Amino acid sequence: MGRSNVIKEIYWLRAIACLAVVLTHSITTTLSHYVDTMSQAEEYLLIALRFIFLFGTPTFVFISEFLLSYSYANGVPKGFFVKRIKFLLVPFIFMGVVFATITREIGGSFINQVALNLFMGGYTGYFVLVIFQFYLLHMLMEKRLKVWSPRLVLVGSFVINVAYLSFFHFTTPPASGLGEYFWQRGHWLPVFGWLFYFTVGYYSGKHYRTIIEKLKPYKQYVYVLPFLITVPIFGLVRTDILSVVSSKRIDYVLFTTAVIAFILLLASQVNKTPSLILIISKYSFNIYLLHTVFLHFMPQINLIHPFLYLIIATVACIGLSILVVKLTSILPFRSYLFGKTLPVPLNTRSPLDWRKQEQVSGPLNYLNALKRSVWNPRR
Repeated sequence: MGRSNVIKEIYWLRAIACLAVVLTHSITTTLSHYVDTMSQAEEYLLIALRFIFLFGTPTFVFISEFLLSYSYANGVPKGFFVKRIKFLLVPFIFMGVVFATITREIGGSFINQVALNLFMGGYTGYFVLVIFQFYLLHMLMEKRLKVWSPRLVLVGSFVINVAYLSFFHFTTPPASGLGEYFWQRGHWLPVFGWLFYFTVGYYSGKHYRTIIEKLKPYKQYVYVLPFLITVPIFGLVRTDILSVVSSKRIDYVLFTTAVIAFILLLASQVNKTPSLILIISKYSFNIYLLHTVFLHFMPQINLIHPFLYLIIATVACIGLSILVVKLTSILPFRSYLFGKTLPVPLNTRSPLDWRKQEQVSGPLNYLNALKRSVWNPRR
């Protein structure tokens, strides 16, 4: 049986990771529109910001395994996979078809693009396939992880993770279209490129309060470490030793872990979770699936500064993603298109029983319950 509450810091981590993903893609859109008109300093600053925000996607691997480990001490409940197939995999398939429709080149094969999106990580929703692999890995390995040495598991997963990514960073792809694609993007799908985040998430979920208490005496180091790690990251980029523009970089295994520790420790010191954090956390999966659709259609606005455009693009795609979910909330099948919204606490100072939230019957009652939890956080 799962625990009855969720740690409030996870709302912070999920919301910030979601914002980081959106900002990463918004910066890419801004660069594509303004690279010929902005100064070199502006371009370098945007590129630097994009590298900083790349921690977003791997953070979701950590969150997923953290919640599994924390909530289900004695194994996942009956119906676990069925529920996630309905509300994660089905929306992934639907949005994969949507992306194939809007991004297909003129004269290109629609079926090929759909297949690329659904099986080879051809669009941003590929992350759902990664998460499902970790669901399976959690179920297969949980009993062993309980008894194995955490130190050996963490070191082993770190070595495997770094070795796997290094292979694709520093080797030449086969001289074929499929080989080049797999070296560029397809290798993101197997679990080996994310394994360390999985094991860190597992043990963090099992021993969260103990870990936080042990980190508090060293908080000044925890708060400084992410900034220190950006120095070698920028150095590797500037020297072209490692020019990969992706969160699947070997240096991000450490950077993302440091950022996660930074956010969790800092959020643990805050008594009340702001409504904005709860709102973004609530719609994070919907935003993840939908935001690049709106970025795809974002036009260049010549009369404004690139950084103002970045802000507008980020706010617009988050706002429009939430608006789409709200406008379609009366549809009984909405969750199969854009995914479910996530429960948020009725009182941001106290833990939330997720299962009680999920037991609200009917889409309208469910929506109303979630509206109350966001807009009246002090009820």
